[in-house]
This record gives sequence, C-alpha cells and structure tokens, in this order.
Amino acid sequence: MSTVQTVAMHHPPVTRPLLHRVTPPRALLVTAGVLAAWGLVQGTSSPDSAWRLAVDVVVLAGVHGLAALVALRDRLPGSPGSVARTALGTGLGAFALGAVLARVLHPVPTGALAWLLDGLHLVGQVGIGVLLLSLVLPLRGRLVLAGIGLDSVSTALGLTAVAGTVVLIGIGDGGTDAATRAVLVLTGIDVALVSGAVALCSVLRPGRDSVVPPLLAGSALVLAADLASGYSLHHAGPASPGPAFLLMAGACVVLAYAVTRPVRTTDHAMLDATHRLRSWSNVLPFAGCGANLLAVLLAAHSPGTGRWVLPLVLAAAGCLAVVVARFQLTIRVARAALEQLADAFTDPLTGLLNRRGLGAGVDRWLTGPEPVTLLALDLDGFRRINEEAGHETGDRVLQRVASHLSTLAGPGTVVARIDGDDFALAFVGEDPARASLLAAQVRDVLGRPFDMDRHRLHLTVNVGTTTSHALDDRPGETVTTGDLLRCADQALAEAQASTSGVAVHDPARCGRAQEDSLLAWVDDLHAALDADDQLLLHFQPQHRIEATGTGTVATVVGCEALLRWAHPTRGLLGPGEVLRAAEHGHLSDAVTERVLDLALGGVADWWADREVPVAVNLSATDLDDPLLPHRIADALDRHGLPARALTVEVVEDTLMLDPDRALQTLTALRSIGLRIAVDDYGTGYSSLAYLHRLPIDEVKFDRSLTAGISSDAAAAVIVGHSIRLAHDLGLSALAEGIEDPADLQLLSRLGCDAVQGWLTGHPLPVQGWVTALDLEAVPDRGPADRTAATGRSPVG
Repeated sequence: MSTVQTVAMHHPPVTRPLLHRVTPPRALLVTAGVLAAWGLVQGTSSPDSAWRLAVDVVVLAGVHGLAALVALRDRLPGSPGSVARTALGTGLGAFALGAVLARVLHPVPTGALAWLLDGLHLVGQVGIGVLLLSLVLPLRGRLVLAGIGLDSVSTALGLTAVAGTVVLIGIGDGGTDAATRAVLVLTGIDVALVSGAVALCSVLRPGRDSVVPPLLAGSALVLAADLASGYSLHHAGPASPGPAFLLMAGACVVLAYAVTRPVRTTDHAMLDATHRLRSWSNVLPFAGCGANLLAVLLAAHSPGTGRWVLPLVLAAAGCLAVVVARFQLTIRVARAALEQLADAFTDPLTGLLNRRGLGAGVDRWLTGPEPVTLLALDLDGFRRINEEAGHETGDRVLQRVASHLSTLAGPGTVVARIDGDDFALAFVGEDPARASLLAAQVRDVLGRPFDMDRHRLHLTVNVGTTTSHALDDRPGETVTTGDLLRCADQALAEAQASTSGVAVHDPARCGRAQEDSLLAWVDDLHAALDADDQLLLHFQPQHRIEATGTGTVATVVGCEALLRWAHPTRGLLGPGEVLRAAEHGHLSDAVTERVLDLALGGVADWWADREVPVAVNLSATDLDDPLLPHRIADALDRHGLPARALTVEVVEDTLMLDPDRALQTLTALRSIGLRIAVDDYGTGYSSLAYLHRLPIDEVKFDRSLTAGISSDAAAAVIVGHSIRLAHDLGLSALAEGIEDPADLQLLSRLGCDAVQGWLTGHPLPVQGWVTALDLEAVPDRGPADRTAATGRSPVG
C-alpha cells in the first residue's frame, strides 16, 4: 500500500522579479488583515456609495489576484504539483473576475451576464477539484479507497441535506427557475468538494502544516459563500451581498495558502489497518445521519418546503446504509490488524514465536516478581544439511525440530525460533533441575537419527541456560529479553566448546566476555587508526650466520616489522588482537596500509646509512586485494625507497586458501621488484607441492621445527633436507625462534642462510632499532636476562 510521500524542505531563493517577490505566508497574513478591515468597512458604510464601490472592487481584485499569483508560483518542494497549482491559480483568477463583475454589475444581472458569472464560478470550482484529485489519485489500497468513498458519501448526504434545505427555504414557494437550478448545481459541486476534502482529511490525518486542512477550510468557505449568496438572492436578504463576497475572498486566501503547504502527514504509516480503526472518520456516517434528521426538521417546519421531506428522509436512509457498510469495513480492518499482529510475532515456517514474540512474552514476565529461565539452542552442522540435502529438506528438519520442542516444552514453557537453526525455551521461575532435565531431553530426542528424503540425518544440539535472577545485581538497570538472550548465547558458546554440549551462564564470565567483546575491540581499533600513537612497530633483526674457525659470525641482513598496539587501557598488545578486530570489523586494508606506512617510514630513517630491508606480513585479505601491488608501489614512492627495501611475508596456510589467487597477487608483487618469503614454513600440508609454482625468494622455518633442534634428531633431519631443497630451488632459508646457541650452531652446519630470534636480537621500537644499527650491532642479552626483564618466555 503506497502513501502520499512528502518531505518538508526549505526552498532556495529564486530571483524572478514578479511572482517571487510575493512571500506566501507574509502576504497572506497581510491579506487576512485587509479582509478584516474590509469587513468593518462593510458594516459601517452604505454599499451604494461610489467610494464604497471603488473600495470593494480594489479589495476584491487585489485579494483574489494575489491569491491567484501565490498559487501560480513555481512548485515548492513537497507542495502539490504544477498541474494542480496551475489549475487552482486559474480557478482563483476566475473567482477574481467573477467577484469584480458581480460587484460592478450589482444587483445581480440576468441573462447572458448571469450565465457568465456562473461559468466563472464553475471554473474556480474545477480548480479546487483538480487540487483535490491530485491528492486522492496517488493513494492505493482497497481498504483505503473504500474508506474514502464511504466517508465522502456520508459527508455529502449530510451536507446536501442541510445546504439544500437552506437554499430551498430561501426559494420558498417561488419555484425553481434557471437561475435557481444553477445555484443548486453550484452548491452541489461545493458539497462534493467539501465531502472529498473531509474524507481525505479523515484518511491522511494530516499535520497542521499540511495542504489538506486549509483545502478543507477553503472548500467550506466557498460553500458558505454560495449558500449566503443563494439565500440572499432568493430570500429578501441584504441589499448588498457583502457577506458572500467576504466569505469568497477569505476562501481564496485560504486556498492559496493551502498550495504553499507540503503534502505531509503526521505518520508515514498513516494508511495501515490499525490507523483506520482509531480514525475519527468513523463518526462521519453518524454525523451524516444527524445532518439529514436536522434537515428534515427544518423542512417540516418551514413554509413551502414540505414536499422536500420525503427526499430528505430517503437521504437519511442512505446515510444509515453507509453506517452499515462502514461497520463492515471496520470489522474487516480489525481482522486484518489482528492478522498483521499475529504475523509480526510468529515464525512463518515453524509456527513458533519469533524473536519479537518471545521478547514480548518474556518482557511481560520480567515485570513480575518471579525470575525467568531461558534456554538457547542451536543445531550443529545444519548448514551441511541445506548444502547436501537441499533447503526444502532443511525447512522440513526445522519444522520437525519445532514439533519436538513444542512437545517437550509442556505447559508454562514457551518455544521460539530465534533465527536460522537457533531456538529458545523460556519459563517462569528459577529451577536448575527442571532446566537441566529439559536440556537433556532436548539433546536426547533431537539427537536420535532419523530418515528424511532418502537421507539419514543426525542432529547435535547445544544448549546454553541463563536466568534473570543472575542478572539482577546490576544497579539501576532493568533486565530485558535481550540481556537474557545475550547471556544465554555466551553459555551456548561454552556449550559448543565443551564435550557435554550443555553449559549454564556464569555472570562473572559473561561480564568479562562483554568487556572483551569483538564489538568493543573493533570500536577501539577504529580509535587506534584515527590516533597517531597507538599502532606502532617493533623491529626484530634477521642475521646471516657464517661459520668461522673460531665460531659463528652473525651479520644484520634485514628485520621483521612486528605490529604492536599501545592500547590506552589494556597496555601494549601483540598483533593477534589487532588482526582479530580488523578481520571482524573489515579493517584489514586500513591496518595493512598503516603497517606499510610505518615500516617504510622507519626504513627511510636508516636506508641512506645502512641498506637493511624490512619484512612485512600479508594476510589472506591482502592477497585478495587486486590493488595491493599498486598500494605498495605508491607507498615506496611516497617514502623514496626502492623495491628491494621491502620483503613481504605470506603464511603458508594463507597461500593454500586460494593458490591461484595467491599466485596472481605474488606474481604482480614480484613484478615491481619485491622479495617474497613464505612464513611459518613446515606448518602447512602442501609445502613441497607449491614451492616450485610460486614466485618466492625465501622460506622461513617455523619455531615449532627449529626450537630445540639440537636435541631432536628427527627435526634436524627434516630441517636439513628442507634447507637443501630450498637451495636446490634457488631459495634462501631463514630459521625463526632461535633461543639456544646449540641450535644456532647446528643450523649453521646445516647451511641455513639466516636466523631470527631472541638469541640474536629481540624486537625494538624504531628509535632503539635505529640506534642499534648506528652502532652496527644489535644489543643482545641471554635467555635468562630476557625472561627476567619481560616477565614472560623469550618469544618475539
């Protein structure tokens, strides 16, 4: 169902000199003041004087003309369209010409001039009708259009009865000549316009600044002016039709004001079913009936109008018929509203409550004195059922699960499908035994194998339990269904990690989990990226080892940039927290760009004196970025460094996620002159299979292979063969995690090209690293000293 959509906007100033010097609100307020003063003049002067005629003509021409000019202004944002504005402006111009002619030719002429005045009046009414139709036509929906139609009929019947009776009382026994019939026709059109505006107002429920209320007021003033004119014409009225002129001028002012207003409503969902139930338009049929009864009484007690009593009675009967139809419509609307309410709280697939329905019920329970227990359930491996057996089979599985849960729940326990394969059970009270038994029954019943669509299916259910009583110790906070679900999800995560598949919420652990939530980490990482002093690098040296007659000589040949996070409240953190938050918050590109900038900025500080390259790790997200080579090339140019100043390291498992994509990206990186190293070599499953395919220059043996190699003969054999394989392929070999001098000596004998570890150098901030390079030696300390200094095991 669509609605009339508008947005209230300020229109920009326009420089057209004539029309746009007219500021509608101010001009119309001044005009209203002029009309008030004119009304005083009419009450205190003779209409036959020459000066009075001149004043009347000037006021009528000025007021009507100004109203026409305002209506013809360029369309304002949110106001009725240009067609409606043009039609109304033309109609107000016709009203202006008719008013001036009627005043000049007073008393009202007969013959062709009378028909001319009636024709001009009809043009004005058509302009109002076009504006009304422009508001009605965009509306959609059978219930809405039926409501508008019934409201219009009932209003029209009531207004026709009263207005017609007033005109007929004025006619009396004089009969209905052509002029009288013209008055009746024009009055009937006025009634139709007012009825349409009333019905539109009842449906749209417009705000004070909407076009609809002034449209209704203007139409009503036109009707009042025609009634006053008709009564004056046929019934010994005042010698001058001053009241009619005043009412018509006021109508033009109000209608011109209407088209400066937006087509706005107070509620963008004003046409929904529940709105129709509470709309005041439900009283319109009764108002129509009352108006007809009033007209019957007026006609019955006025001379010469008795013959009109029967038609008025029939009109009243018509209003009663509208009342019946209106109530039938109301019943349909009520039924539709109840269906919408049920749909809003029900899962369409299983027929269980959805998250909103569960929240509505549990929130009511939480207002009572008893605690509430909630069990969160999820099905392990359900995605596999959808992928292998199809989504239709998956839907039937969910329906089967819903049926079993409804049977197990019993009275007093509500069952809901939260989302996907996640369900929930809730009941009033804190009963650990009942909750434990229910969780065990759910796992037992749903865990039994069953056949469906030629598939033998097995389900595993995890259950996390929490109670509102465990959350009541939060001062000043009210426990909600969202709180229960969040803590139940924490328990569910513990259940998934345990062998039992069942866990109970621990308030202390849940609180810590909230403080350590990924959302909080992502928010902190955003702040760190905006700051200049939170993300920083430490540089760990890489040494070339050479055996001499007196021992082993180590020479600095490079360094690895290790990311650190100087968190304002958590202290200095390693790269794990940064990468976890970056992946969850889609910030990997931003973090990589910051690391590249920091690493190359550091290299630029020492490159002129010592050409020591830096190695930077790339993630799987980086390898999927087709613009990565361009970004790296731009960073090198920005810092004035050659490509050999940077080595990129890729973890072996990352390469295996998408070998073809990795090959494409690494080939592009090699084309700009970068060295490429495989990090954590030996921890993957396809080490030998891809070495000859990828454009790599170096393999870095993981510390799991090299740590303690001097006392592990098998590890020594593996590393020795791997070093020879790397050399045969034209690659260099680097060993990480070197902490023992005996391991260093063995790696030197095995032909390892370079080493990295706490034995040869620990990570240093950029200032300390540059100082160490200036001294041409990276300071080192023994393992015992390093452990005492850092309070942790000597791992970089």
